[in-house]
Amino acid sequence: MDDTDLTTTTSARAGHRPHGPAGPRPDGGTRPPGDAPRWPRWVPGLTVGWWLAGATTALTAVLVGRHLPVGASTPDAAGTIVDSVPSGSLTALLATLGLVGAAHAAWMSSRADRPTSRRVRTAAVTVTVLVTALGVVFADTSLLARLGYLPVVLVRAPFDPELAGAFDQYVAPAFLLQLGVLVALVLLAATTVLFVRRSSGACEACGRLDEPTDGHAPAPAGETSASPSGIVAWGRPAAIVAAIVPCLYAVTRLVWVLGYPLGLDPEMYEQDAGRLVAPAAGLALFALVGAVLTLGLVQRWGEVFPRWIPGLAGRLVPVALAVVPGSVVAVAILPAGLSMIKGLLEMSPAEVLSGWAAFGPGVLWPLWSVALGIAVAAYATRRRGTCRACGRAPSGATSHLAR
Repeated sequence: MDDTDLTTTTSARAGHRPHGPAGPRPDGGTRPPGDAPRWPRWVPGLTVGWWLAGATTALTAVLVGRHLPVGASTPDAAGTIVDSVPSGSLTALLATLGLVGAAHAAWMSSRADRPTSRRVRTAAVTVTVLVTALGVVFADTSLLARLGYLPVVLVRAPFDPELAGAFDQYVAPAFLLQLGVLVALVLLAATTVLFVRRSSGACEACGRLDEPTDGHAPAPAGETSASPSGIVAWGRPAAIVAAIVPCLYAVTRLVWVLGYPLGLDPEMYEQDAGRLVAPAAGLALFALVGAVLTLGLVQRWGEVFPRWIPGLAGRLVPVALAVVPGSVVAVAILPAGLSMIKGLLEMSPAEVLSGWAAFGPGVLWPLWSVALGIAVAAYATRRRGTCRACGRAPSGATSHLAR
């Protein structure tokens, strides 16, 4: 038996099948590498580099006696969960976290092409979850607020010098640090997904094994559909929850716009009414548009462009057009919600009663984040077509359009 036969036999015994750009196709042929998605090739390397760059930046600040814009001594970072912790300690924590994240990503990249047990894969996912939990505490409501205010800033900035100066907030060190941390967490999550897929023998691009893993039960012979299960079954209820929460937030802001100090101290509202109207209207509109788009994750028009859209009517909606912005918002909502909860817990009962509308809706944002994440994952799973990497096609149960 030559080396090739030995390798093939060992792989088959381990239940590990070839995967990736040059993996086998169901028809027995081999799909050329150039026809497969490229992101699985560069994401792991970018993840290691990004985390090393962050660790180096934080470690350099520690060695020269400086600190990054986080914690108690940084006014721009006020509102984070750790805003009362000394900045020097947080900078050292960021350096350590960066080294751990880089090492974890490098280990997963080096072991991805080897068959591993479920216990090892579970351990890898657990480490990623712990690192992510630590990373999230460095973010606050500014990420979500910047997204919400951006449409208003872009429209009114040419006519309002004060709003034109708001662009500086998008390049503030504290904001860029939080953005960098969240990008690092997203990259680490993607690398972990690739590790789990590769080390379990699944396709690195679509996650399918030889048996259907689309989140649906297989259809009986002669039938073309089956009841959804797994992540797909949770898509509709999750999308409904993810649409209701921002609507509740929007209602409070629209009431302010109409001139009623709902959930606010009347005197404070009278003093700040002029400055509240435009931002409140912008944020309410942003929340309502987001709620409508969230419902599109489980509606037919979220998969096929409606007939009233010129040039696009009847065409399939690109999966990334829904998944990418939905994922970004889901990630940004979580630290914002945690910051809101922290702020509410620090308020006295009297302050809570007099300003509950300012913080109350934010208590539900962690739920919004989780629900939106599930809805986006279900949408992406349901919309998977024939994989360009492995050639596997969706089952009849997963190719239907939501109606």
